[in-house]
Amino acid sequence: MLEKLLTKIMMYYLYKTYFLNENQYGFTPQKSTIDAAMVAKQYTEPELKRGRVVIMASLDVKGAFDSAWWRAILKGLRDTRCPENLYHLAQDYLKERRAVITRNSISMRKNITKGCPQGSCCGPGFWNL
Repeated sequence: MLEKLLTKIMMYYLYKTYFLNENQYGFTPQKSTIDAAMVAKQYTEPELKRGRVVIMASLDVKGAFDSAWWRAILKGLRDTRCPENLYHLAQDYLKERRAVITRNSISMRKNITKGCPQGSCCGPGFWNL
């Protein structure tokens, strides 16, 4: 519940402050990949009818959630001038995370300093920041 609340309030500030670009379609309410494709079609179709060449590049960041940089996420929250309690909640959420692998009763631990927790509700919001 806390993750959902954190994400909801965080996204509220991102939209309220116009921090996100209006062309952001991923992880954005009321927008989808279909919307992005329709915008691309609206731009390219007239150019193609005129016989012009249209070049489009698409980017998919492999392991995007695994590489979300915490310092940039927290800076994004600062830049939106979010309330201090929201900033500190996000900061605490990311603090002192560890990954533990156990095999045959042997455990290995590693401190985590980037990325979004697997299956986290906060992952998409943090990635947008």
